[in-house]
Amino acid sequence: MDAKALLLLVRVGCLREQALTSWTARTDFGLAVAESATAAYLRLADQQIPLSLERPEDEVYEACRAALAAAPGKKGVIGFLDSTLPLVARLAEEFGLPGCSPQTLQALTDKTWARERFAESGVPGPRFRVLDAAAAAPDRRMAVDGLTYPLIIKPADSSAGRGVVRAGNAQELDAAWDAAAPFTKTGSLLAEEELIGEEISVETVTVDGRTVVLACTEKLSTRGDAFVELGQAMPARLGGALDAEVRETAAAALKAVGYDHGIAHTEMILTTDGPRIIEVNPRPAGDCILDLVRLTSAVDVYGIAADLALGRPVDLDALDRTAFTGGAAIRFLTGEPGVVRRIDGVAEAAALLDPARERLVLLTRTGDVVEPVTTNLHRLGYVITVGEDTAAAVDRADSIAALISIETSPAASDEQPARRLPSSECWT
Repeated sequence: MDAKALLLLVRVGCLREQALTSWTARTDFGLAVAESATAAYLRLADQQIPLSLERPEDEVYEACRAALAAAPGKKGVIGFLDSTLPLVARLAEEFGLPGCSPQTLQALTDKTWARERFAESGVPGPRFRVLDAAAAAPDRRMAVDGLTYPLIIKPADSSAGRGVVRAGNAQELDAAWDAAAPFTKTGSLLAEEELIGEEISVETVTVDGRTVVLACTEKLSTRGDAFVELGQAMPARLGGALDAEVRETAAAALKAVGYDHGIAHTEMILTTDGPRIIEVNPRPAGDCILDLVRLTSAVDVYGIAADLALGRPVDLDALDRTAFTGGAAIRFLTGEPGVVRRIDGVAEAAALLDPARERLVLLTRTGDVVEPVTTNLHRLGYVITVGEDTAAAVDRADSIAALISIETSPAASDEQPARRLPSSECWT
C-alpha cells in the first residue's frame, strides 16, 4: 500500500480557519503544521511541528526540511504569509515539489521589483519612486520631486497594511516617511501617487501560466492616515465591460511578474481611467475572503491550493465556468484605543446568524489593550453573513456588526493589561 501523502503548512497566519477545516476533513493526505508551540490550532494537525515564539528563519527551515525528508510518500508544501513564501519555494525546489519558482516568490516580497515589472509590461498602476528609508529630511522632498500629492508611502517589503501611510502634501511627507520606515527590513520605501476609486481584489488560480479568475472582491477600507481593511464582499458589483477589464488586468499583472503556478490575491483600484494595480500577493487571500468564495460559489479554494501543492490535477475549465449563487460579506469590529471593559450585544448578534453558513468571531476580551487601528492586525473580531446578492449580504453584515459594542477606557496608573495583537488569541 502506498504511503499517505503529506501536506506541510508553513505557519498558519490569522483568519484562515477554513483552510484547516478543509484540509483536516480530507482523507487523501495528512496535514503537518509548523507554527508556534503555543498556537491554538497546532493541535488539529496530524503532525505538529512546534516552533519557538521568535520563529527565526533557520529554525523554521530546518524543522520543515526534516518533516519533508521523513515523509515517505507524495508531499507538498504551502504558505500563507508573505514572509514565509521564499522559504516555501526553497523547500519546494529542494524536494522537487510543485510551486512557483523561488526567484519569483523572493522577488515578489519586494513591492518595488513588482512595480518595475508592471511598468515594463504596460500593466497600469500609479506613478512611483523608490526611496531610501534612511534618507535625511532635507533630501526627502527631492526624492519625490515630480510626483503629485497625495502620496502613499509604504515599506517595500511588508504586509497587512503595516507602515502604509498617506502624505497629503509636502508638509506631511516627513511624518509619513518616519511612520513607514520602521516596517522595512531592507531599508527601502515606495512612494506612489494615490489612486482614487473603489478598491477591489481578484482571487485567481494559475496552472502552467494559465490564469482563471475565481472571484472579484469588494473592499471597505479606511483611507485616512492609514489603510486598514474593515470589510470584504463578493461578488464585486462590476458591469460586464469593467468585469472583463479587471480580469484581464489581473492576468496581465501575474504574467508580468512571472507567477505561473498557484493561488494569488491581486489588489487594484477602479479609477476613472480604468483598473490600476496596487500589488500582487502570490498566496491565498486572507481576511476570510476564500470563505466568501465558498459561500457564494461552493468552490473550496483551499482544497485547490492543496491539490496544486501536491501536484494533483486542477480542472481550470470547470473553474472558469463557476457561477455565483448569492452574495457574502465580512465586516470587522473595532474599538476606541484603551483597555476593553465591556463587550455587549454578542448574544443578540449571534441569535440572528445562520449557524450553518454565518459566524461571529471575537478576537479580543475584557482586559485587553486596544491599539489605534493602523494595521489589519488591530481589528477586534468579525461577522460573516450571506444574502441573495452582494447588497443583501453587505446590509446584513453591517446591521449585525452594529449590534456589538466594545467599550474601552484608559488604563489605570496601577493596571497592567494584556498587550497582544487581537488576532493572536486565535492563532499564537
